[in-house]
Amino acid sequence: MNNTILYALAVPLLSATGGLAALNVFGKWSGPHWAVRALAALALALSALLLSRVLFQPDGLHFGFVIGLMCVAWLAALVAFAEGFFNRVPLLDMVVYPLCAAVFLLPLWLGQEATIRMAGDRLFQVHLLIALAAYSLLGIAAVHALVMAFQEKALHQPVATTRENRLLRERVLDQLPSLLTMESILFRQLWAGFVLLSLTLLSGFLFSEQWGGQGWQFNHKTLFAIVSWCSFAALLAGRAALGWRGRVALRWCLGSYAVLVLAYFGTQFVLEFILKRAV
Repeated sequence: MNNTILYALAVPLLSATGGLAALNVFGKWSGPHWAVRALAALALALSALLLSRVLFQPDGLHFGFVIGLMCVAWLAALVAFAEGFFNRVPLLDMVVYPLCAAVFLLPLWLGQEATIRMAGDRLFQVHLLIALAAYSLLGIAAVHALVMAFQEKALHQPVATTRENRLLRERVLDQLPSLLTMESILFRQLWAGFVLLSLTLLSGFLFSEQWGGQGWQFNHKTLFAIVSWCSFAALLAGRAALGWRGRVALRWCLGSYAVLVLAYFGTQFVLEFILKRAV
């Protein structure tokens, strides 16, 4: 099975999974939950096979802006799938799976990057895996925060003026766990992502000389990553010491992740597509 066939299968299946979740959210379809889960599992399996072929090629490990986005999107979809075993949040699936499908189309539009230097180094691969997992978990937390913001606004906004709008809002809210449960899920994801982000920074500081031939460098990526780490640390400390919750916690979460995105994907986009210089 070549990559073209995998693209033709994985992208529609990811989109269909998100579409079924949307039908479930808006009450247009109430098929068995196992059918949606089976479709999601198949979509994730095929996209994983495609991603492995894009990453690991005969001349080495290929990685850059586009492939990095694909890895993060796939891992985020995998986290959403795993979370579904414990808490059903169809609104989250409705966002994550179509977004993953869109990201998987990017190589067809933007192309693929050259093999990264020292890609075969084991320490680098461990560092890369931890970094991708951190981006994915914190990315899911950011999407989760957006869902919570919608949920909180819907619960506190004035009663809808029409019966149809009122029924639609109630139907969507019925698909979500309580705000307290959603908040518990959010901070569980934030803690896990923060630990992985800490390990990413630590491994980069300790082993950069071994895989890159030079010592640790303070550059734009490092600056944004440290600022993001401090922001997430402040959020978790505020939660533990001051009981931060609601809009304050959601804004800190979204702002912290926005800075983290700049740490790699923002600077890498400028280097690869504006300055035409891959790093």
